[in-house]
Amino acid sequence: MPGAVEGDLDHDRGLLRRPLFARRPHPPISARDYAHRKNAIVRANVTLEGGQESLREPELELSRTLIEQYARPFVQGDILFREGEPATHAYLLHQGRVRLLKRVRMVERSVSVLRPGDLFGEGALGDGSVRPSTAVALADGLMLALDRAALRSVVERYPELAERILSQLVRRLRDAEDQIEVLMLRDTQSKVVSALLKMAQARGALAEGAGPVELVLSPVDLSSRVGLDVETVKRTVQRLRDQQYLRIVGERVEIPDVEALRRLYSLLGTTEELRGER
Repeated sequence: MPGAVEGDLDHDRGLLRRPLFARRPHPPISARDYAHRKNAIVRANVTLEGGQESLREPELELSRTLIEQYARPFVQGDILFREGEPATHAYLLHQGRVRLLKRVRMVERSVSVLRPGDLFGEGALGDGSVRPSTAVALADGLMLALDRAALRSVVERYPELAERILSQLVRRLRDAEDQIEVLMLRDTQSKVVSALLKMAQARGALAEGAGPVELVLSPVDLSSRVGLDVETVKRTVQRLRDQQYLRIVGERVEIPDVEALRRLYSLLGTTEELRGER
C-alpha cells in the first residue's frame, strides 16, 4: 500500500538516502472523490505502443468504472511497494510517473520509469512472489490496484485493455533484449549512443534520408536503459550535444542527423575493437 517517505529521495540519482517509514496508507478513492478528478482524468494521456494517445470518450467510461472500483491515489515521494515485500497486487498506472529501483550492493539504482498506461508489479500474478524492486512515485497520480482475480475480471470485461497489456509486455521483452546488447558494450559513449539509436529505430527513424527525430527522455530514463548513474549519463549527453550530435530541450532529446549518430556509433565500435586487441 502507498506510504509517504520520511526521508530524502534524490530524484536525479535515484537513491533512497535514508531509511523509509510508511505513514498510514491512502484509502481507495470513492465515486464522489472521482467527480473532483474528472477534468484531470480527461486530460490524462495513456501510453500506448509507439507513443502517447489522448483519452477518447469510450476509454473515459472504461477508466471511470475502473477508478471507482480499484483506484489508489498517491503523492510524489510515496513508496508504492518495497523490494522483498510479498506481492499481492499488480498495478496499472493511470496518472503520474513511477520509478522502479533495484538495490545493488547497498545502492538503489533506477531500473525504469513508468508512465500512464504501464502495468507494473505483475509478479504478484504468480504464486508466492516477492517484489523484485521498489516503486517510488515521481509525481502525484492514480494507479489501479488489481489482484489476480480482479485483473482477470477487468481483462474479460475490457479486451482492449488486455491488448494494451500484451503490447506492453512484448515491448518490455524487446527492450530487455536491447538493454542486454547495450550493457555488453564497455565504452560509456557507445552505451548511450546505442540506446538512443535503438529508441530512434523504435520510432521508425533509421530509414535512409530520415529527418530529425525527437525523443521524450530524461537523464533518469536514459540511465535506467544503459546501466549507468545519472551524472555519467548527463556528462555523456553534454559531450554529444557539444559535438552537435544532439539538441536538448528539457526532457526532449532531438537527434538532428540520425545517420551522423549512426556513423559515430560505428566509429566507437571500431575503436573499442582496437582497444580489445591490445
